[in-house]
Amino acid sequence: MLMHTLWLVIQREFVSNVLTSRFMIGLIVCLLSTAVAVFVQVDDYEKRLTGYNAAIREAKAEAQEWNLYYNIKPRTHRKPNPLGIFNVGAENFGANTVTIELAKPVFELTFPIMGEPAEKRGADNSFLSMFLTIDVVFIFKIILSALAILFAFNTISGEREDGTLKLVLSNAIPRDMIVLGKYLGGMLSLFPIVLISLIVALVIALSSRVTAFDGNDISHIVLIFAVSLLYVSTWYLLGLLLSIWTKSPATTLILSMVIWVMLTIVHSNMATIVVEKFPPYQSKPEAKFVRSAGDVWDQFRKERDTYIKRRGYENLQDSISWEPGADSERTNRFVTFFSYGMHNLHLLEGYIIRDVDKADTSIFQEILGYQEPLRIAYADKVEEVLNKPAEQRERNAKFADALSRISFADVYHFAIGAIAGTDRQSYNNFIQDSRAYKRKIVEYLKDEKAFTSRAWFSNDQGPADLTYLPVFQDRRLSLSDSLSRAYIDILILLAWNVVLFMAAYVSFLRYDLG
Repeated sequence: MLMHTLWLVIQREFVSNVLTSRFMIGLIVCLLSTAVAVFVQVDDYEKRLTGYNAAIREAKAEAQEWNLYYNIKPRTHRKPNPLGIFNVGAENFGANTVTIELAKPVFELTFPIMGEPAEKRGADNSFLSMFLTIDVVFIFKIILSALAILFAFNTISGEREDGTLKLVLSNAIPRDMIVLGKYLGGMLSLFPIVLISLIVALVIALSSRVTAFDGNDISHIVLIFAVSLLYVSTWYLLGLLLSIWTKSPATTLILSMVIWVMLTIVHSNMATIVVEKFPPYQSKPEAKFVRSAGDVWDQFRKERDTYIKRRGYENLQDSISWEPGADSERTNRFVTFFSYGMHNLHLLEGYIIRDVDKADTSIFQEILGYQEPLRIAYADKVEEVLNKPAEQRERNAKFADALSRISFADVYHFAIGAIAGTDRQSYNNFIQDSRAYKRKIVEYLKDEKAFTSRAWFSNDQGPADLTYLPVFQDRRLSLSDSLSRAYIDILILLAWNVVLFMAAYVSFLRYDLG
C-alpha cells in the first residue's frame, strides 16, 4: 500500500514537471548549449592532438641524430586527454612539453625564461581561450543546477498557494511519502535531460575522425554521468527545502536564485581572488631563488675543480696525453663549449677533441665519470631550489580549493576534474613524471657506464648505444585511480544530499498548513 502511494506521488510529480514549458525549454537549452560546447572542444582537441603527433614525429627524428651520450635530449609530451572534451580543466594550462637535459633542472617560474625546460607548444589565443573554458561540465554546473531549482521551487509552496497540498494531506498520505515521492519524481524528470545531453555530447565527440574512446574512457564517462546526477540532486533538494521553509513560490524562487548565483558564480571566484591578494603561505620573490641557483652552480665548480686538482691536473685538458709525434703545439685540439642559461640556472659543458685517435683519454674519461654524475646531482639541488615558488603556489591553490568546497558547485567541478584526469593535479603529475623520466635516463646511463665511455664525447670508436634508452609513457588513470582521487568530493556531495534530504524531511513533518 505504501509503495503504491509512493508511486502515485512520484508519477504525479513527474507528469507535472514533464508537461510544463520549463521541461521543454530546459531540455532544448541544455541540448543546444551542450552541442555548441562539444563542437568547440572537439575542434580544440583535434588541433592539440595534431600538434602532439607532430611533436612526437619531430622528437623521433631528432633521436636518430644522437650519436653521443652527451647529445641525449629527449622531450616528454603531454598527450591531449579525450575526456577533456567533456571537462577541459587544466588541459590548456601550463606546459605541454618538457625538454630533458641531464644537467638542466626541470622547473616552472611565473616569468618566462629563454630555454626553460617546460614550455607550451603552439600560441595562445586569449580571445579563443574564453570560449575554451565552456565545456559539458560547465553547462551542467550552471544550466542543470538552475533547472533543478526551477523544478523544485514550487513543489511545496506552490501547492500550498494553490490549495492542492491541503487536499493531498487530507487523504491521510504520510508526509514522509510526500517528501520522498516529490524528490524521486523531480529527479526522474531531470534524469532524461542529463542523459540525453550526455548522449548528444558523446555522439558529437565520436563523429570526429580523431576521437576514440576505449572501455576505460567509457567507464569514466558513466562515472561523470552518475556524479552529475548527484550534483543535480543536491540542487533539487535545496530547492525542495526552501520550498518547505517559505510560504510563497515567488519567495522560494528569489531566495533560491540568490543562493544559486552566490554558489555557482561568485563564491569560487571570490575564494581565488582573496587567496591571491592575501596568500596564507608567503614566499620570497622568485629572483632570490634564481640567485640561489647560481650559488649552487658555483659550489659545483669548486667541488669539481678540487677533484681535478686532487688527481694532479690543473684542468680537464691536462688529463689528456698525446701520442709521440702529435702536434703538441695545436691549441684548438681541445675545445670546451658552455651553456649557462639565463641567470645561470643551468651549467652544460661539452667537449670536442680533435685528433682524438692520437689521444689517450683514459684519465679524462675517469674524471668525466666523477664530474657528470656530480653535475646531475647539483642540477637536482638547483631544481629543488627553483621548485620552492611553485610549491608555495600549489599550497595556496589548495587552500583556495578548500575554501571553494563550501560550494557544492565547486565540489562537483573538482570531482569531475579528478575523474576525467583534467584537474591541476593531473598537470602536476605530468611535470613530476617528466622528472621521474629524467631519473630513469640517468640510471640507464649509469648502467651503461656512459659517463666514463669514450662515446660520451667522441664516436671515433662507434656511436653511443641508445637501443634501450627509456621511452616516456604518458600516464592514464584507471577507473579505480580516478575514484581514489575523487572520492572525497563525491562523499561531500553525498553528504550534502543526505543533510538536505533529512532537513527537508524533518521540516515537512513539522510543516504548518495554517
